[in-house]
Amino acid sequence: MRMRPAVIVDVSQEMALKAVIDGVAARHGRLDILVNNAGFGFAGTVVTTSEADWDALMAVNVKGVFFGCKHAIPIMIRQGGGVIVNTASAVAAVGITDRAAYVASKGAVAALTRAMAMDHVADGIRINCVAPGTIESPYFGEIFARSNDAPALRAALEARQAMNRLGQPVEIAKAMLYLASDESSFSTGTTLFADGGWTAR
Repeated sequence: MRMRPAVIVDVSQEMALKAVIDGVAARHGRLDILVNNAGFGFAGTVVTTSEADWDALMAVNVKGVFFGCKHAIPIMIRQGGGVIVNTASAVAAVGITDRAAYVASKGAVAALTRAMAMDHVADGIRINCVAPGTIESPYFGEIFARSNDAPALRAALEARQAMNRLGQPVEIAKAMLYLASDESSFSTGTTLFADGGWTAR
């Protein structure tokens, strides 16, 4: 099957994201699954975080989820159901230092997921979220590259997980696939922690 090229969109821009969602539904005749996975973070406490930086992060991490769901759900209602998977984080359940805006945004995603799940359970729409731990990714690759002691930093991040390692992107993809599939047909409004045991401690 010939694959279509990816479409790049700024999820903080409502009408641009709506156009992508509407376009997918028009092309395929339905929209069965939406995964809201855009997000970023930066260092800062509430004292050191500027209003502009706070707003920029919330626009992607929280409003992007809100906009995606706002425009996907009516399509799913019309077709009789669908599945939405949002990306939260283990920090939705545990505090970490120097990431106030990021932690707040991921807590909001988890709470919003629960609220939307209850609003639309009667519409046949299941809405859940995945909460990853620390994942081996380009984001952390850049952090290690900037660090004065990358091995020590890696060891500290690995130690947060009870499994004493970083997660792999494919492990999060599998968690998302589970929530998007009929294998999780009795799950809605839940947060699946794929965090190597971080939040179990």
